[in-house]
Amino acid sequence: MRKAEQALIEQLEARFREVTRLLYTTSIPASVLDAELMPMIAEDVTFTDPWQKGGGRETYRKGAAGFHCMFRFDFDIFQLNVQLEPDGKSGRAIVDGVMNLQQFAWLYTYPLRTILVYDFTLQRGEDGGEVLPLIHAHEEMWSFGDMIANVPGVGALYNRFRNAFSVGFLAASAVCGRLKQSP
Repeated sequence: MRKAEQALIEQLEARFREVTRLLYTTSIPASVLDAELMPMIAEDVTFTDPWQKGGGRETYRKGAAGFHCMFRFDFDIFQLNVQLEPDGKSGRAIVDGVMNLQQFAWLYTYPLRTILVYDFTLQRGEDGGEVLPLIHAHEEMWSFGDMIANVPGVGALYNRFRNAFSVGFLAASAVCGRLKQSP
């Protein structure tokens, strides 16, 4: 990889750390989102998570502001990677981490393992110098199973079910294997 391309990727990785902080640290006011995040959001942006799908810059802005208004979250990043397409004009950022719901932090912080995917094109900043991502798609992926497993009390029952299901599945697999071997 050329030195200039590596420097650009490092710059973009830092930028997507900031994008993720802005989106998932819900103590950040909507006015800051409008000023710092929205210049990187394309008119045709789509947002997808396991519960919803929507599109359009104004819908995205309202959704982000509403998320910040109604919930208390932050996000711990474990891994972040940016890859550029061969043309060098677009790419994808993948962020692996944990969303921490802190709605009732005095009682419990609810961790939810999450993968974020941002598809983007590159644009020059208003000053013409800095290269900024223009985000066209933002996908949030998390497991309903993990969501259930992290609910206090319910999680213990769900984990027992998962263990019992695993034993039953392995037993059924063994029976199926023996039946297929029989003439």
